[in-house]
Amino acid sequence: MTKNINLDNELNIMVALDLTRMDPILLQYVSYLTTVWKVNHLYFTHNIKQSKLYNLYEDFLKDDITVEDIVERELERSVKENYKGNAAHTVVITSDNYTESILGHMAKEYDIDLVVLGNKDEFQGTGALPQKLVRMLNTHLLLVPEDARHRFQKVLVPIDFSSNSAKAFSAARSLVHSDKGEIQALHVYNIPSFYFPYIDTRKAHDKTHSHLHARFNQYKKKYRLSDDVEFKNIDREDLSVVEVIEREAEKGEFDIILMTARGGNNITSLFIGSITNDLLLVNRTMPLLVVK
Repeated sequence: MTKNINLDNELNIMVALDLTRMDPILLQYVSYLTTVWKVNHLYFTHNIKQSKLYNLYEDFLKDDITVEDIVERELERSVKENYKGNAAHTVVITSDNYTESILGHMAKEYDIDLVVLGNKDEFQGTGALPQKLVRMLNTHLLLVPEDARHRFQKVLVPIDFSSNSAKAFSAARSLVHSDKGEIQALHVYNIPSFYFPYIDTRKAHDKTHSHLHARFNQYKKKYRLSDDVEFKNIDREDLSVVEVIEREAEKGEFDIILMTARGGNNITSLFIGSITNDLLLVNRTMPLLVVK
């Protein structure tokens, strides 16, 4: 059963650290998040993959110290230097060869609402970890890049007009309400090129724009979206849906992309598994929040 997470409530947040240069970035970003949301507790976690460290170093350690001791001391030092938030926190060290499994276990144990990962950290690698976590976890997932800005003045929400994608707007509102920011809904469509020799291209685009704006007005009314939510639709032409989303996010200088984990059907080109996975793989300059 899907957990109903309201970002306006008190939140338990788990932050995956990896002892790389991403850790200070994540800790500083999470410090900012504690000024935006009401955070009940933060869990700073690191999983030691046994196959990586134990076989190499355990025989060289003194009898009174373990790999876990070393990692915990380094994490405690990094947290002390970089975390300036006002929420209570706990450092949790685990040892398991399957990071996604142990994170999933801890998410249930600590009743986690949001998991935060670095967009370029060692945990992510080829992107397999965030992809697995989106499927496994009953929590929101936030990917934070190195260049993330500490603000939520502009939020981009890709939509497919489904009830699932409507869930993203309550989360978006929780981000911008304090900063009185801008929320823009984005729908990416495509008119197949083989129609162009037989139709008036300008009329086709004008009619499509008009139809989509009318559809968005109905969508906004049905799901009780705020009147100040802006709407934009773009023909992807020869680009992929992901490329259009990323281009629009960069061009509009948005602070975060916010989307739901899945769409409403198997026909739409947005929010099917491949689109979600591709967005999780992109190294972008703004965070990506995937809402469950």
